[in-house]
Amino acid sequence: MKLTSGSSFWIHSVFFTLLNRFSLIAFGVIGYIILAKKVFPTANEMGVWALFLGIITLIETIKQGLLRNPMIKFLSEPEYVNNRNKIQSASLITNILFSLLTILLIFFGGHLFVKWLNTPQLYPLVQLGTLLILLLIPFNHFEVLLQAHFKFRHIFFGYFCRQGVFLACVIILLIYHKPFLTLVNLVKLQILALACGTVVLLYFARGYFYRRFDAEKKTMLRMFHFGKYIFGTNVFSAFGRSADQFITAGLISADVVAYYNVVSRINNMMDVPSIAVADVLFPKNVEAMASSGEEKVRYYFERTVGTIISILAPISLIIFIAPHLFITILAGSKYYAAVPILQTVILFSFLRPFSYQFGATMDAIGKPKINFWVNLLSMCLNYSCMYIGLRLTGWMGAAYGAVVSSVLSFCIMFVVLNKTIGVNLGETFRYVGFAYREMLSIIKKLLGRNDGALP
Repeated sequence: MKLTSGSSFWIHSVFFTLLNRFSLIAFGVIGYIILAKKVFPTANEMGVWALFLGIITLIETIKQGLLRNPMIKFLSEPEYVNNRNKIQSASLITNILFSLLTILLIFFGGHLFVKWLNTPQLYPLVQLGTLLILLLIPFNHFEVLLQAHFKFRHIFFGYFCRQGVFLACVIILLIYHKPFLTLVNLVKLQILALACGTVVLLYFARGYFYRRFDAEKKTMLRMFHFGKYIFGTNVFSAFGRSADQFITAGLISADVVAYYNVVSRINNMMDVPSIAVADVLFPKNVEAMASSGEEKVRYYFERTVGTIISILAPISLIIFIAPHLFITILAGSKYYAAVPILQTVILFSFLRPFSYQFGATMDAIGKPKINFWVNLLSMCLNYSCMYIGLRLTGWMGAAYGAVVSSVLSFCIMFVVLNKTIGVNLGETFRYVGFAYREMLSIIKKLLGRNDGALP
């Protein structure tokens, strides 16, 4: 499997990856607005729904990390050019075992978890959510298979169908039968939507299926040993990103979770460029490391992070100046308590691209173990800082803790990047200025063209 070279690879891949990410965010935001303003009468119900989505997203994110990177890496190795059946078979077995283990944990330990979160009404949702976990087995397998062959456009169609069906059902029921929109029934709609998305991915991925099931112990062990650190990294990273909601639920209430979830929605929108580029950058860095070494990987890191920061900085400033406007649009005035949380965390959003690109870079250059330990440390810092903040300052403490842990994690990641591939912070911010100059040049050309068109 060979990567397409040149700018066409980047344009095509980044376009559909960004399109996928933006569509996910758009559907999520529209659905959130409808549920927050028209369906859930209280912040408590919104908080319970946010926790449920957080748990399912957490499971899916962890599993994707366990499946995606090993499959992409091993399908690219010359040793398996004629033995890709072994890679797919090993990945599918891992997928099934992880899913079954997760379901067992939910049935035998779920009630303890929701008790710790102070949300007993969450338990029936999580139990029903096991059907989602089962459906995610084929969905994630098809998705990773398509990503390994750089079919980002087809992945977009699958996710578009999944999110679109759910949103369409919510809107139709809101108009014609609003009482149906209970928490449990919303989970059922999620199951229906995922089933539709799975059918779409099945259609596009069918040409890449293995011809026979060929599970080889040696291949499974090799993929496991490569993926074990990535799996751990995804566990720590996913739990770290959900820290504010889990820890506030455990220490305070689901109502406060709803306020942090509003801020999380805005942060998710801000993260779209970082995640999209990280998705595309991983296979590109694998190729760059093999052909050009660390120098090319460093260039990719510094330029992509600098460009993303140039986009995030002005947006963050606008949100900081007018937080009420964004909260009103997203959730309504009853969520104005989230304003100080938003203003506290948004000014440090420029640090988040470092985190996303750090993980993709470490995995691509063959240092998943470093990524594992750094993410473990970051997660511990996140929970510790938030816990201390909540104990010392009340419900705003998780926001203060998030800022402190973000700064500390950034410092650790920068030191590691500097030691491993020589990343220079000055060069990264030089590309921020370069991006602004490029934007200004484009604007001047457009204005000059318009002036030339005047009589």
